[in-house]
Amino acid sequence: MKLKNLTELADLLRGLDNNSPHKMGFDMDKLYENRKTSSHPCGSACCIGGWVQYRNPNTRDLWVEDAVKTICPPDMSKSEIYRLCYPGGVGHQAWKATPQQAAKAVEILRDTGKCVWEEAMK
Repeated sequence: MKLKNLTELADLLRGLDNNSPHKMGFDMDKLYENRKTSSHPCGSACCIGGWVQYRNPNTRDLWVEDAVKTICPPDMSKSEIYRLCYPGGVGHQAWKATPQQAAKAVEILRDTGKCVWEEAMK
């Protein structure tokens, strides 16, 4: 299934099982640059953008925020997409987000045009 919009991305993230050793999992703390050495079969970073790239192979050579932009409305702010993919500075709570919290962040971005990780992490 190729992701076509943010709702599909949120649904995908919400359905991930981070507890099974047989699944690729989700990890916001893995940097995009490390995707080539990822233990996951797709070589994804297993973050929000990594899952977009996994589902949309034609985006794999893009930066993760550019991959996410391909499934966003055309008027979506690139700075908000960037915040979704790279939440805050070192130690920001969102780097430890669960797939469900990431799905909530995607939905907030979809619904408001703003990335508000603090709300998604509640």
